[in-house]
Amino acid sequence: MSISIYEGLTDMISLLFTLLAPSVAARDTFYPPLNHTTFITNTSLGTYGGIYSAPADQASPTTSDDGYNYCSMPHPRVDTYVLPPPIANGSVSGQLVYLEYLQRHQRRTPYNILPGGENQEYNCNNVQPFLYAAPASQDPSPLHVYAQSYSDPTNPFLAGYVNGSCQYPQLTVGGFLDGYEHGRDLRAVYRDQLQLIPSSPDEDNGNKVWLRSSSSALTQGSAGGVLRGLWPDYRGSLPLHQQASSVDTVDQGFSCSARSDLLSVIESTAEWEEHLSVTASLRTKLATMFDANSSSWTSTFDHFADNFQARLCNGYQLPCSIKDDSLCVTQQQADEVFRAGDWEWNYWWRYNANATRYIQLVEGLFIGEIVRHLEAVAENTSTLVYSHNFVHDGDLGPILGALGIKALRWPGMGSNIAFEIWKTSDSEHYARVLYSGRAIETIHGTLDWVPLSSLVNILKPFVPDDIVSLCESN
Repeated sequence: MSISIYEGLTDMISLLFTLLAPSVAARDTFYPPLNHTTFITNTSLGTYGGIYSAPADQASPTTSDDGYNYCSMPHPRVDTYVLPPPIANGSVSGQLVYLEYLQRHQRRTPYNILPGGENQEYNCNNVQPFLYAAPASQDPSPLHVYAQSYSDPTNPFLAGYVNGSCQYPQLTVGGFLDGYEHGRDLRAVYRDQLQLIPSSPDEDNGNKVWLRSSSSALTQGSAGGVLRGLWPDYRGSLPLHQQASSVDTVDQGFSCSARSDLLSVIESTAEWEEHLSVTASLRTKLATMFDANSSSWTSTFDHFADNFQARLCNGYQLPCSIKDDSLCVTQQQADEVFRAGDWEWNYWWRYNANATRYIQLVEGLFIGEIVRHLEAVAENTSTLVYSHNFVHDGDLGPILGALGIKALRWPGMGSNIAFEIWKTSDSEHYARVLYSGRAIETIHGTLDWVPLSSLVNILKPFVPDDIVSLCESN
């Protein structure tokens, strides 16, 4: 099985409609016409309804329409959550028996600092990343130390870097507060309304709940905020399961030479070259403004988008050149960077001819773990009712691609996928998949109520039979 590449007529009609009427409804902002580079170059599209701003040092405001919000993506909330249609209309009797929840970490400082230096300080004094170890017996108990970053003005390397009190990347206090609200909303839906998530994580000796993260401080810090919102009165400690970073099945932890080889093939196609051609002027201007001439800054829009997103999502301004403060990134330039980033994500995980194999190499093992969880529910052999995975955009992207999402924008901060498994009164298992709070629209239809076996069959082709051999192949 391979991912559908062209839905030619549909895409053409969608593109023409967009060019004529760029104003879109909120949920349509998740599914722009990404299979042509005119999406990048059409300046009238702006952000295609997306939001790229959030207040500094506060939780992101909730919008009633739940459109695409890169800084804090929508998630299941009581006022927007709807039951599956057969349950809602009473044609089927059943209950939610399992939730597999995946989410990206919340907003943060950038990974990528501009090579020519940054014209604004980043301040993180209002968030404390705790760093300590304790014996399992908790005796003696450790002193709760935290990392406090600072800049020494005599450091000769600081001039070409960025002043302030942050690590890069680092969860910001706004990101933590977003996570806390995220957890509170999950509690209101899946605990209070649907009675699935236990009132305490250690209920039934903790056999009902599985918590996992990557080895990144970003995902661990996000987990602390989300889980406090989920269990506000719990005062014990919790295991956040992680695999060893060098063999981790998320965040591209394990080594795989075929992965980079295939990416080179994907990024040498005519379609990829076309997107570089139509953005050549923009890339040249940005590279000149910020001394960003290396291939890591000019071969994709990953670095510029990351830098601009992190600024705007934490209350900062778009950057200006250190050498000439009259040269600043305009909003129109940033919008084009964001549209180009969306195009690239759609191309990597949905549109290119090698997408299925690329997903296998990057995320196939983790998809296999999810499939095994779902199969255990179907076989009534699992004690789990709730599994929560704190991962990265680079994990959500390929999973959304495997599901066959109709169009894939860059999964924003706090992006989430909820695999809900329902059991009917006649003991049949049905599934639905929510992406950022709503049933996902895919090439297989809207996954709002499908037999669990059908969902498993959608995912299984992306689980490699022998990942070791596949990684070693050319």
